[in-house]
Amino acid sequence: MIMEKILIVEDELELALNIEEIVQSFGYEVSGIYADAKSVLSYLESSKVDLILMDIQIRGDIDGIDLCYKVKDLYNIPIVFLTAYSDQQYLERISNVMYNGYLLKPFKVDGLKSAIYLALNSNNYPKLTPDYDKLNLKIRDKGYVVPIPVSEILYLKADGLYTKVITLAKSYVVRDILKDLQAQLPHQVFVRPHKSYLVNVNHIASYNSKEINIKDSVIPIRRGFFKELAEIKK
Repeated sequence: MIMEKILIVEDELELALNIEEIVQSFGYEVSGIYADAKSVLSYLESSKVDLILMDIQIRGDIDGIDLCYKVKDLYNIPIVFLTAYSDQQYLERISNVMYNGYLLKPFKVDGLKSAIYLALNSNNYPKLTPDYDKLNLKIRDKGYVVPIPVSEILYLKADGLYTKVITLAKSYVVRDILKDLQAQLPHQVFVRPHKSYLVNVNHIASYNSKEINIKDSVIPIRRGFFKELAEIKK
């Protein structure tokens, strides 16, 4: 039986070790404990985890909320915040980021167990989402609102403050950053193999450890994504 891997981001070592012991008692594997954003991002470049337990106040210039933005921008990993902070300023910042759970410290063991279970099971990779064929991405093209069927989108490519949307029929240039468009698309179908690309897994023709082929396009893969993609395409 393969245990799901959980990464703990916490700057208080004693508390982190306590969380590790609790998480392991649930039957999960703790793949690492880190106290700052730089270490987390470096680790994720070469290692895959299934969930991150994220404290808000961590070491360094980047706090847990901003780290969550960076992780979500690069990887499709569920994140549960574990924090002692419930101030309005934190809640407002958290409300703008895609996260999968929020627990206030001190938390109960059963609460942590439920949060982990729900986060892990809300981020599976089914090939299709409910009504997938009926979903549209609405963009502006030459002054008109154009509903693009999500199932016809091959991939999206970041281009500065713009994003290129490549579909089966044609290509569009949208005045939105890739991250904003990603938030409008089903995460079960669209994955981020590279910081500049978002691809529809249902249109991947072939792939290896360095690149993805979609029709006539070749899309680079960031280090460590090959194994994740192999799991998705099973």
